[in-house]
Amino acid sequence: MKAINELQQIKGDAYEYYNSSMQQDNLFEKIFLVDEIMDEIKSPDKYFVIGEKGSGKTAYAVYLSRHPSTDLKSKIKMVENTVYDKFVTMKQNKSLDMSTYKDIWINMIYLVLCEEIRELIQNSPWKYKHYISLTQAIQTFYNKAFKPEFINALEFVDKSNISVNTMIEQGVFTAGGNVEEEFTQKYVEQSYQLSLMKLKDGFEKALQPLRMRNKFILFIDGIDARPTHISNKEYLDCLKGLVNAVITLNSSFLKGLGIKITLLIRPDILYSMSIHNMNQKIRDNSVLLRWVTTYKKYRESKLFTIADNYLSKQQDESYECGICWDTYFPYKIKNKYNKRLGRQFIDDSFVGILRYSLYKPRDILTMLNEFVSVGSGDSFKYSDFNNIIANYSEYLKGELKDYMLIYMSEDDYSNFYNFFDLFDNVQFTYDEFVKIHMKFLNSLKELKRSIPYKMETPAEALQLLYDTNIICSEERITKRGRTKNNMLWSYKERNYANIQPEVKRKGKYRFHSAYARAFKIL
Repeated sequence: MKAINELQQIKGDAYEYYNSSMQQDNLFEKIFLVDEIMDEIKSPDKYFVIGEKGSGKTAYAVYLSRHPSTDLKSKIKMVENTVYDKFVTMKQNKSLDMSTYKDIWINMIYLVLCEEIRELIQNSPWKYKHYISLTQAIQTFYNKAFKPEFINALEFVDKSNISVNTMIEQGVFTAGGNVEEEFTQKYVEQSYQLSLMKLKDGFEKALQPLRMRNKFILFIDGIDARPTHISNKEYLDCLKGLVNAVITLNSSFLKGLGIKITLLIRPDILYSMSIHNMNQKIRDNSVLLRWVTTYKKYRESKLFTIADNYLSKQQDESYECGICWDTYFPYKIKNKYNKRLGRQFIDDSFVGILRYSLYKPRDILTMLNEFVSVGSGDSFKYSDFNNIIANYSEYLKGELKDYMLIYMSEDDYSNFYNFFDLFDNVQFTYDEFVKIHMKFLNSLKELKRSIPYKMETPAEALQLLYDTNIICSEERITKRGRTKNNMLWSYKERNYANIQPEVKRKGKYRFHSAYARAFKIL
């Protein structure tokens, strides 16, 4: 097997592989685990891919886009930060309501689709009169400089009056059908909402007759980060419109064309939106990414397979799953000492890595990258594990900050982070938490600082720490005459019926090992 210094590191953000060459970034292709989730994502009725940051949402979309099949192709479109700025400006100028947000997104997605599906039309595109007229109208509007990105599409929708008239000039509309006589002349804007409806009618008129050679998925990504200058409400209003647009479009004529719009989204963001019948949509129309395993059965898990692939797929020979891992990670780690049995329990090296992860592929791969950075020779040592934890803790703190900045300002996040300075033990009770929380509020009051999001009450604060997997809830269970502690983690409890698990009250709680180290809690 290769020496450690011959091993490559993998990029932390899967999107970096999207436009790169296969030859250049072959490691991503080799490591990626093709599993049943892939088939679920391809299903016509699944149009939300739900997962924590780092759970693999983008990786699945990238792999599918880089590996088109004979009957399915896909593309990824990122929502740029400037889109939110534009929405805020439009809201000020046009007094947008939630239904208008949805209609804007529908037209934006239609426009992006028009530019992305040209090569997917079954026969010569010139037989599709209205489609050709529409693409000509788009190019005319942009003076032949259009790029199929959401921010560019938003400009077309914003200037809806001009856009409709351009469609008229290019022959998208003709008298009769759903189109009134005004379209034979010049369209005069009556209201922005009406203009959006006219745009939508034009897109649908052009797209409905299309016959596709392949099925097509448009993945929408990049919504997991709120620009710091955009308020939480403005951000969520924008995303709520997007979610409703995705639901509407996937129930439209696009389904008959084999076109699907799939949104990659965090569970907490989706949960925070009050959308009609959302629980049923999660059950029926979503793919939930979960990587849960146990210490005893870890070698059967997907996470272990991915970790082993990181090592085995870089070799010049083929190896069965687990052989490369055992070779590179031969060391064992100490677990609890059982006084009753007089026995020291020993765990395999992967268990130690699991213990510091949040059971997400990116966590595991980040740690492996760190191992390769510090390791030497032919195998890793336990001392290497201790050497990587500091950098890994910084990574984890960065992930936490990204999570929280959806809801908090930078200043509020600093206040939130200072909350952990008040803890002196990794384990605590609810009553102890209430006292610590009161101390926290008093310190903020003295310093004349604001209370961060969901930190006003002990119950809210506890739930927030549970949602972020900073803490777990502990319960005592008795099985076969033996009593042991059972740790309940949000990421393990989450399922289709319970997308946002509630923390149990009045019990005991424990910090995650990695966060305890990151916050310097003894």
